Formats: sequence, C-alpha cells, structure tokens
Amino acid sequence: MHVLACMQLHGSAGGIQVPGAELVGVFNMGGAAVTHYVSLLERLH
Repeated sequence: MHVLACMQLHGSAGGIQVPGAELVGVFNMGGAAVTHYVSLLERLH
C-alpha cells in the first residue's frame, strides 16, 4: 500500500493516477482488527 501511495505522489501510478496528488493516507488493520496503523505521506516540492 505504501508503494502505491508513493507512486501517486511521484506521478507514476499510470492508469490509476490521481491528478495533482500531494497528500496520501494509508490505513492498515492487522490481526483480528486489534492493530491499526495510519501513515500520512506528503509530496515535497
């Protein structure tokens, strides 16, 4: 998920590219929905 998010920020996501993406969020749940991780990534200019 983080790789796809970075591809959005880099502008290299091909057919699934969101035009002008500058901020992305990644949310992952693990185990029996007891572990949650959130990452926010921002493109630097």
